[in-house]
Amino acid sequence: MMQWLNELLYLTLEAAPWLLLGLVIAALIKAFSDRLAIARYLSGESTGATVRAALIGAPLPLCSCGVVPATLGLRDAGAGRGPSMAFLVATPETGPDSISVSFGLLGPVYAIARPIAAVIGAIITGLVSGRFAGPAPATTPPAEETACCGGESAHTDSEGSKSGDEPASCCSSEPAESDCCSTDKATIDPTSTGARLSGGFSYAFGQVLLDIMPWMVFGLVIAATAVVLIPDGFFDSPWGVAGSYLLMAVIGIPMYVCATASTPIAAGLLVAGMSPGAALVFLLAGPATNIGTLGILRRHFGTRLIGIYLTCVILCALIAGITLDLLWLNFDWALPQSAPEGHAVGIDWLGGTALAALAAITAYAYLRRWTARRKESNCDDSRNTTGPE
Repeated sequence: MMQWLNELLYLTLEAAPWLLLGLVIAALIKAFSDRLAIARYLSGESTGATVRAALIGAPLPLCSCGVVPATLGLRDAGAGRGPSMAFLVATPETGPDSISVSFGLLGPVYAIARPIAAVIGAIITGLVSGRFAGPAPATTPPAEETACCGGESAHTDSEGSKSGDEPASCCSSEPAESDCCSTDKATIDPTSTGARLSGGFSYAFGQVLLDIMPWMVFGLVIAATAVVLIPDGFFDSPWGVAGSYLLMAVIGIPMYVCATASTPIAAGLLVAGMSPGAALVFLLAGPATNIGTLGILRRHFGTRLIGIYLTCVILCALIAGITLDLLWLNFDWALPQSAPEGHAVGIDWLGGTALAALAAITAYAYLRRWTARRKESNCDDSRNTTGPE
């Protein structure tokens, strides 16, 4: 137990500063990005549009759950199917937060190799999807949503305006008579630098942080457990290195794990003896493939695309893993180290400060979510009481 706690503390302190840095970068990217402007560069099925989609998606701060609605929004805004698939692969496989954590836990090699492999795999997936996926199913484009009352969404039509002659209130059918959802934000210029920064940091240290944190904790616990319980030589089994590649691909397909949370798991597997390439397969396949993503793909892009998408993602991950192992053997790069055994890990000021800051920010984010949901519930109660029967 002491060894497990030692390992968990070591990994947490190593990851905390880099996760904090990644969230700051994610906030800046969110603040100064424009979805509709981006979509204009992704129309059609050209190679250039697919490459641009992969390069645009790679640094965006979206995980497996957030990239799907973003992809559907881009598709509805005019992005081609191939570029949409490239965006869908590149965005969850890498990002500023996962690259930062990769550098802290896995070293500079993974911090460089991971985004490169993600972008190349996304381009290949997008090109193959655009060429061979066949006709897309006829579906009604999803309506754009705007936030209201702490998370309640009001649907808009394709022109971007709410249906009806009057602007709808999320609390009442009489907008002028209800103010439970009203704010003073109408007087703030949403295009100003201050407003953009405020929105970006609110998003990164709100929605993104809350999406990441449960899975980050899960990843750290799994990593510490793997280091402690997996015996030496476990991965030197009869199935060999090739079997480890396939095992990581099979495990990654159904698992819902974001790129950041998968990093400590990979660190634990590396310390336990897994090859660097097999760990990279997991880092690429896990975030890009999960049951929820595949279900939405089938509904909006067709069943045939699921097979193409899975095949491309897995093959690209396997090729990237094999390539990394060959390079690793050739250059003799160093593997990440485990926590020192037999004594407690010292809390350095940087890791301890970052961890304390993350804990405080996370608690505040959960409090804001709880307050918003309570306010939303009060709005619904008010609407049900005052609305027409």
